[in-house]
Amino acid sequence: MNHKKLVASVVLSITLMQAPSAFAMELLKYGSRGQAVVSLQQTLNRLGYNTGGIDGIFGSATRNAVIALQKKFGLSPDGIVGPATEAVLNRTVVSGVSSRGAYVRTSNLSIVSIAGRYLGTPYVYGGTTPAGFDCSGFVQYVFRQAGKSIGRTTYDQYAGGRPVSLSDLQPGDIMFFSTSGNGPTHEGIYIGDNRLIHMSDSSKKAAYDDFSGWFRTYYIGARRYY
Repeated sequence: MNHKKLVASVVLSITLMQAPSAFAMELLKYGSRGQAVVSLQQTLNRLGYNTGGIDGIFGSATRNAVIALQKKFGLSPDGIVGPATEAVLNRTVVSGVSSRGAYVRTSNLSIVSIAGRYLGTPYVYGGTTPAGFDCSGFVQYVFRQAGKSIGRTTYDQYAGGRPVSLSDLQPGDIMFFSTSGNGPTHEGIYIGDNRLIHMSDSSKKAAYDDFSGWFRTYYIGARRYY
């Protein structure tokens, strides 16, 4: 994979605007864990608040980062990502250079956070609801929850959006794979750090996987819808 060179100095600017919820699918506080915390930590770090790492664990460093942000925006410094703190984060577009030399918006992270809510949902052929998804039904449902309408089938989704090179992948991009050589046969959502979430054929449920092995062999491209 070709990586862009990192910009030596990272310039962060905050532009207030309405964006879909990126974090508080659940209340985030000390002791919380999971992909929503990863998304929170990524955004806090890009805003200049040190969370002590991006590990998906809401520990003391993450709480201190939240408190610092709350103080800056005149919120009650309780260290909890409740509705008021969420509103500040979700109305913010982060114009910063990511670890891949690309820009990442909170709306992208919203897609990742929403997808993580359905981890473990069973695979159902033709499924389009949390009772059970197939691969394209899962992706379509997640994007709909984030306020974005996309096609129903893997073919439709591959035909839409904007093509993205492998070196420019950002969280929230849709990754496509083919075992037939005649168009996409599987897909998932890139979540960053060389990983994706998808409806796993092997485990028959929504799961995280590394972009390696089978996925790298059968990868045919990605699309961006935001």
